[in-house]
Amino acid sequence: MADTTVKQLAEIVGTPVDRLLQQMQEAGLPQTAQEDVVDETQKESLLAHLKRAHGEAEDGPKKITLKRRTLSTVKAAGSAGRGRTVNVEVRKKRTYVRREEAAPSTDEVVAASSPAPEPMIEEVVAKKPEQLDPEAIRRAAH
Repeated sequence: MADTTVKQLAEIVGTPVDRLLQQMQEAGLPQTAQEDVVDETQKESLLAHLKRAHGEAEDGPKKITLKRRTLSTVKAAGSAGRGRTVNVEVRKKRTYVRREEAAPSTDEVVAASSPAPEPMIEEVVAKKPEQLDPEAIRRAAH
């Protein structure tokens, strides 16, 4: 996109020129008159400054609320033998909260820093059938 002047940017954004110039000064941009040219990097730095000033996090909001509304009709039997149509509105509200990455506890840090224990290897010894316990054979059969 081509570079724009401060006046054109104010019209695009929908804010007065003097207010935009004041915000640009607060952001540390060099523009002082409405005829000064603003390039894309300066627009991005102004946007980042305004987001920080208004308290919006860099990674997005922590909580999002969705509100859904559905409308439908239901036919109900009337008392005089004729049906009635009833409008039904169902509202659902869901709130999603971003989980914070919890700092690992000291037990997890110690476990992560120590070397992993060597796996235990059991030695399997082949036994002759006469050496096996008859009770163990009966339990294994069940």
